[in-house]
Amino acid sequence: MIPATRNRHQERSELSTARLLDAAAELIEEGGYEAMTLAAVGERAGYSRGLVTARFGSKDQLLVALVDRITTRWSHRNVLPRTAGRSGRDGILVLIDAIRTQAERDPRALRTLYALMFEALGPNESLRRHFVDFHRTMRSDLAHLVRRGVRDGSVARRRRPDEEAMLVVAGLRGIAYQWRLDPDGFDPVAALRVLAAATDQRLQAP
Repeated sequence: MIPATRNRHQERSELSTARLLDAAAELIEEGGYEAMTLAAVGERAGYSRGLVTARFGSKDQLLVALVDRITTRWSHRNVLPRTAGRSGRDGILVLIDAIRTQAERDPRALRTLYALMFEALGPNESLRRHFVDFHRTMRSDLAHLVRRGVRDGSVARRRRPDEEAMLVVAGLRGIAYQWRLDPDGFDPVAALRVLAAATDQRLQAP
């Protein structure tokens, strides 16, 4: 019976952790990092502040756990395997399309991710470092796909991998900013379709 008891305890612990992280995400999306106090997270999730403190230790650690969950659940790294066997240009379009699909199917998670990205401009150095690394890796992976495209002939030889990677990420972040600024008046799904089409046209070899 001991293993069953442990399993039930683990399930309850995992459920409460998920609810706490969901509550933190909601608060950040609604009011930013300052709105995400441990007391507010506990109240939103239906638990005590003591449980939040016991589970995460501090507000910063709770934020780290939330960022890790979001970027692990969906990341361009998780999408990269889908590019195997495709041309370099198609691989880039797969990445953009994955973000578009996320915006259609689970916009809340994507909005939270974007909210945290903009929070990284604030005084939280840990969050800043996380997203600096996140974007450096993303640019590096996109540049790799451009180089693959040049080699396989799907990308024009005149295209410079590092510049193209910067341009794609800049487009993605521009869409994110407009969506965060005007969630009711700006359609990220349509914008991502336009970005994919423009990128495809720009990269094509003559």
